[in-house]
Amino acid sequence: MLCFPRFGTKGSGMNHESGPLLSIDRLSVSFGRPGQYADAVREASFDIQTGEKLALVGESGSGKSVTALSILQLHDPRQVHYPGGSIRFQGRELMGLAEGELRKIRGRDIAMIFQEPMTSLNPLYSIGEQLMEPLLAHEAISKAAARKHMIELLARTGIPLLPWSSQSSG
Repeated sequence: MLCFPRFGTKGSGMNHESGPLLSIDRLSVSFGRPGQYADAVREASFDIQTGEKLALVGESGSGKSVTALSILQLHDPRQVHYPGGSIRFQGRELMGLAEGELRKIRGRDIAMIFQEPMTSLNPLYSIGEQLMEPLLAHEAISKAAARKHMIELLARTGIPLLPWSSQSSG
């Protein structure tokens, strides 16, 4: 699941200029080595407006996770090849962006919650601590302010604040 932590719903006063918040246009993704690439995604296109939700639905192996990981360019750069397409966030092209610039966007403007439960939440830490981590890493705020923001975000989703991640599943 992709999240846009700094962007509220329509009418929240947090909208960007005109146009989609995220635009994927004819994105193609391949893996392998030069001359031996295997296509994983062929010309995927979609837009997400502020406040919208989008579900990528398809069979196992159809490229849903590859597409999501490509938005933040989280694939191993030694194995991935992007033969074409565009990924624009707030009108800014992300394809080919320097790693340092991508780091500024990851977690702050676009976050990803991975679908694999064994790698998503660490049962040794509270959910609150794990949700506060990107806030503390990307925002100049105190731990108390991060906690307050994290509780507000959980309240908006209707998810109760449980002490340990092992108490939440699915």
